[in-house]
Amino acid sequence: MLSLLDIITKTTEFFASKGVESARLNAEHVIGHALGLKRMQLYVQFERLLTDAELDKIRPLVKRRAQREPLQHILGTVEWGGLTLKCDKRALVPRPETEELLELVLERGKAFATAPAAEGATP
Repeated sequence: MLSLLDIITKTTEFFASKGVESARLNAEHVIGHALGLKRMQLYVQFERLLTDAELDKIRPLVKRRAQREPLQHILGTVEWGGLTLKCDKRALVPRPETEELLELVLERGKAFATAPAAEGATP
């Protein structure tokens, strides 16, 4: 039987061999998602031996990520603009640049909303 740390290590190596960026982080997310654990919980339990049923949950998700399916599609969610959004193959994964654009629009919108009205202007 393999420990949780063994699986994290093997998955990280596998992802790296497939060219997955941030292989360790991706491995942690995929394994945590499959087991219903947060990343920190993985390391608290790193010596725990995994059951065959748990390995069966992990394998298909690892395969999908190794085939370069976006992590967010596998996890089913994406964090964007302070929100957790559902995400799957029907939608593009929001890019960090669009989040920066949102912040800029909100910032400029606040400045516009608090600007004094011009004299003689009607609402």
